[in-house]
Amino acid sequence: MIPVRSRHGDAPAKYPGPARNRRPERPRLPYSAPMIDLHSHSTCSDGALPPAQLLERAAAAGLRALALTDHDTTAGLEEAAAAARTHRIRLVPGIEFSAAWRSQSIHVLGLWIDPDAAVLRTAVAAQLDRRRRRIRAICERLTHKGLPGDRLLAMVEARATLPTRAHLADALVEAGCVREPRDAFRVHLGRGRAAHVAADWPTLTEIVGWIVAAGGTASLAHPTRYPLSATARNRLLTDFRDAGGRALEIGCGGNAAHHLDACAALARRYGLDATVGSDFHGPRMPWNPLGRLAKLPDGVIPAWRGRGIGDDEDG
Repeated sequence: MIPVRSRHGDAPAKYPGPARNRRPERPRLPYSAPMIDLHSHSTCSDGALPPAQLLERAAAAGLRALALTDHDTTAGLEEAAAAARTHRIRLVPGIEFSAAWRSQSIHVLGLWIDPDAAVLRTAVAAQLDRRRRRIRAICERLTHKGLPGDRLLAMVEARATLPTRAHLADALVEAGCVREPRDAFRVHLGRGRAAHVAADWPTLTEIVGWIVAAGGTASLAHPTRYPLSATARNRLLTDFRDAGGRALEIGCGGNAAHHLDACAALARRYGLDATVGSDFHGPRMPWNPLGRLAKLPDGVIPAWRGRGIGDDEDG
């Protein structure tokens, strides 16, 4: 069974907590020379850097290619493409969709997508509507708890085109309702709390279908983070593959060595290609910089093979 690391959905993992709560040192992984990072976020979703600054940072890190995979939006791709030309780095157009699978929230990366595809534009608009309705419902519940829900909603909508619970957590801190974003999830926004509103995401099959119809490669993101049994994880991968999923995110920011090996074994078992990505959200996570990714284990096929990015076998 693969050990899992539970998360608060779209909770802001980018905020370091007190020193006593920080993650322990893990065994060192065999990092490769920086080349490709297929998972990153900008201010167009819940990242800390605008797309242009993100590409500048990627170039400074020595990356040859970067995928911008904002949550449920392609709004940053045009700016990112211009910056990529300036810094002579390959931009992989991408997105990270939220999907539902057996009551579990799952993230799927769409890589090498056509952002102008009609199916993708429709999908992105629908996801934005879902997110806005959810944030408004959460703020209504916060109002019922005696908190300034209307003010919090206005704060979120003023700063985020695509609102997430991470933005609302930041607003709760700014309004003096909690001390840290993590407290917002622990007290108000997390599962089982009074202001929690379950997400209403499309099914995994629908999400993968959108990506494939937009000419993209669907990769299951950070597979070790979902609180699933070994049996459930196998069912997830079977359903993902059968829906048209092509790849598994083998190397992800924060992965330990045993995660890397376990994910590689799953990719081989289910005939999936491998992707690697830092899941970079901003410089406030110094332990998880752009491009600091482990080499792919033997026997897995890079999803970027044949795309002219670099040596096909390098991770």
